[in-house]
Amino acid sequence: MNKLKLILIICVLLIGLLLIFINPIQNAIIAHLSDQLNTAEYSIEDIEKNNQANTDFEFDAVQSLSIAEVLKAQTVTDEIPVIGSIAVPSVDMQLPIVKGVGNTALAVGAGTMKPTQKMGQGNYALAGHYFEEKDILFSPLYKTKIGDTIYITDMTTIYEYKLIAKNIIAPTDVYIIDDIPNKTLLTLITCASNGTKRLALQADFIAQYPFDNAPTKLLNAF
Repeated sequence: MNKLKLILIICVLLIGLLLIFINPIQNAIIAHLSDQLNTAEYSIEDIEKNNQANTDFEFDAVQSLSIAEVLKAQTVTDEIPVIGSIAVPSVDMQLPIVKGVGNTALAVGAGTMKPTQKMGQGNYALAGHYFEEKDILFSPLYKTKIGDTIYITDMTTIYEYKLIAKNIIAPTDVYIIDDIPNKTLLTLITCASNGTKRLALQADFIAQYPFDNAPTKLLNAF
C-alpha cells in the first residue's frame, strides 16, 4: 500500500469519527453555554443594558443550528444579550432568555420574537431550537402537558404562567405571537416535523412575584 492510499484511508477514518462524535460534542457545548449564561450571574443593571442591544428579530431567516454557530457562540458569550430566564419545572428545563432570534442567541437559549415585548404584558413570545430525543434548548417542551407551570423572570419579578394549549402549526401561522386584547399570554415556538412545521405552546398568566420575596419553590426553578 503506497503512502497516498494510506493517507486517504486515515482521512476517511477521521472524517467518519468526526461525523459520529460531532453531534454529542455540539450538544454538550450547547448545554454548557446555557448553564454558563444562567441569569444568576447577571445583575439587574446587566439585564437593563442588554435590553438596549440591537439584535435580529427575523425569525423567518433562522436556520438549523450548526456546529459552527455553536462554536461561535462559545467565543462571544460576553456579548450575548441575556435579559432573563425561563423555567419549566415539570420537564426540568431552565434556559437563559436572550434578546432577539439571531443564530448566536438561539444557540444558547430562548430568543425574544418581538422587539418591544415586555414580560408579564401582552403576548410574550419566545423561540428556541429543537433536537430530537435531546434535553437541550426547547426540546423538553415536547414532554410538557396541559396545566404545567412555566416561569419567566427578569431578575426583578417572577411571572407565573399555566400551559393551556399545545399545537402543531404551519410556519406561516405568525398570528400566534400577536397580542390579544385583554389577554396576557406566554407563547413558545420551536420546530416540528423536521422543520416543516412548528410546535406552539401557549400559557395563561397566573401571577407575578417580586424576585427578592418570591416563594422558595419559584426561586429553586431557576
